[in-house]
Amino acid sequence: MIFSIAGLSAAAVETASAQDFQAVFAAPDDPALNFEFARRAAAAGDLNGAAGALERVLIADPNRHSARLLYAVVLFRLDDLQGARDQLDLLDPVSLTPLQRAEATRYRASIERSRSTTRFGGSLTAGLTYEDDAAGALTTHVDSLFTPPVSEAGGAAVFTARLRAAHDLGGATGYAVFGTIGGYDRTTFDNIDGDVRRGDIEAGLSYLGRRTSWNISAVARALELLGDPYMREAGVKAQARWRTSNATSVSVSGEAVSQTFDEPTVDALVLLLGGDRDGWRYDFNVGVTHRLDARSSVGLSAGWQDKQAGYEAFGYSGPGVQARYDRSARRGQYLAVSGGVQWLDYDAPDPVFIGLTAAAREDVRSWARVAVGAPISAFTGVGATGDWRQDVGIEGALTYSARDSLAPLADYESWGAELRLTWRFGAAN
Repeated sequence: MIFSIAGLSAAAVETASAQDFQAVFAAPDDPALNFEFARRAAAAGDLNGAAGALERVLIADPNRHSARLLYAVVLFRLDDLQGARDQLDLLDPVSLTPLQRAEATRYRASIERSRSTTRFGGSLTAGLTYEDDAAGALTTHVDSLFTPPVSEAGGAAVFTARLRAAHDLGGATGYAVFGTIGGYDRTTFDNIDGDVRRGDIEAGLSYLGRRTSWNISAVARALELLGDPYMREAGVKAQARWRTSNATSVSVSGEAVSQTFDEPTVDALVLLLGGDRDGWRYDFNVGVTHRLDARSSVGLSAGWQDKQAGYEAFGYSGPGVQARYDRSARRGQYLAVSGGVQWLDYDAPDPVFIGLTAAAREDVRSWARVAVGAPISAFTGVGATGDWRQDVGIEGALTYSARDSLAPLADYESWGAELRLTWRFGAAN
């Protein structure tokens, strides 16, 4: 954002803002002092304070175009779309730097999208991946193969697509109905067994307020492995988020879905097993996100997963934790570090597929990802273009995934690399 100030911790920003306020109170007609206070207040998330300071700046110096542009951005963040649009209209006939003009153009487009009662958006991604255990990496996340594939390095082409539509409910401020549809395709090279395709659809009701937001929806998913149908899910999910301060948000999410598996081997043994892998899966997560400064944030979440199955040995439950760190730069460059661990205890020993004397299975599944990326506009002279180049980004990443099992199943560990090109468009941008 144009008003971001790198390198200030939240505590430092609050201290500086308190000191600046005393100075502004002593000299309310000083445009430079008020402008600096507004920049710091906006970076700290105090948008109302920033708006008040910018009003004083523009009363004293109406031709300070950088202040007017910042004022438009702050009003946009405060959801005063008409006010933001009025400020941008005043900037149309004046001379701005290329970067300022690009920012003004971009926010004007965002305002027009936000003013519409019906919004469409989405993203498309194309990428290449390489893993030193391309077949085993599939098994770290999908418990699907009774005879583990031979470990083999290799690459894959990955494509994803997601489309979203939302329509505001008339007479109910903040409420909207929405729907999304998404798809994922991973096609491995060199005849490595690791092809995955999945699709999902979701529809529900959402609410967006100043400090709270939530949504509840129905979901359906389908997963295909190695060219054959494997699993279908259908159920409900809900999410809620509370902004407890200018820098901190707390979230809660849950999901309950019925799973149906297409496994001929298991289906042939149903009478012997007393059931199959079909059953309900429940997930619950609590998370917190905190902005360290104007350009960086951290997030931490913890949750519990419970999978039920007709054949008790296929059921499991256990906790999991995830963490994330994000850092951005002025031109849109970013660093994203994320990872997680999940501990799963299976409900019963599995004498059929693991062994008569084997104990109940226990898994530890872990993953990590370090990514750097930037929009194409970051590589231009001014770092912003206000056109499609700010919507298309390139990203490179290093990945790690592993599964460690107590029972005599093959453990997996795979390091990898990714290169992605992503286009975000419409209301999703």
